[in-house]
Amino acid sequence: MSDLSQKQGKEITLIADITAPDSNIARQAEELARRVSGDVLFNHVMRCYWFAELFAQQEGTKVDSELMFLSAVLHDLGLTEHARGPHRFEVEGAGAARSFLVEKGVSAGRAQNVWDNIALHTWDFNPFRGDTSRLMQLGLDYDVSGAQNAELDPADIAEVLRRYPRLQFKRAFNELLNREVDTKQPYHHWVHICTRVAHNRSPIPIVDATAVLDWAPFDE
Repeated sequence: MSDLSQKQGKEITLIADITAPDSNIARQAEELARRVSGDVLFNHVMRCYWFAELFAQQEGTKVDSELMFLSAVLHDLGLTEHARGPHRFEVEGAGAARSFLVEKGVSAGRAQNVWDNIALHTWDFNPFRGDTSRLMQLGLDYDVSGAQNAELDPADIAEVLRRYPRLQFKRAFNELLNREVDTKQPYHHWVHICTRVAHNRSPIPIVDATAVLDWAPFDE
């Protein structure tokens, strides 16, 4: 199921026979996320990648693993001091990720793909944008709020959590989201125009982030 192995003198990370990307840019992206993120946030983005890969394996779907890795590992830069700015965190983070990748020699088109995945990850577009984007989003959703009808191997989940513990993620992530709102007042976030129509017909109950985080199939 899970293993650590040596290949050509270099450690290659495996979970459920899945090999993480080991390109220069993948290593640099992970180093950036590690450098600018606290333990809770870094572990979160790494779990998101691995959950996405596990879903791809479960489906038997071929994905662009490097693109998935870059998108997942860099998707929360906007919640760090590295990418502070006036726009909402997913937009700031997407811009920081794209700039970083282009500076490291990644093509503009590929860097834009990462921008798209990150900027759209708080909406419902990625599930309709191709398998790599769809499965990346599924991995993110699973870690934050759960995924409907998801049935990953409990042993694989346990291995991901062993390597990247949650560290009271629900509480800590809610604090990050509240800081995001507190430091950007007024908080500009577009509400879908049809949601506005529905709300004005009959007020829609909107649960707080704590409730959304509690939907995830984890204790913390």
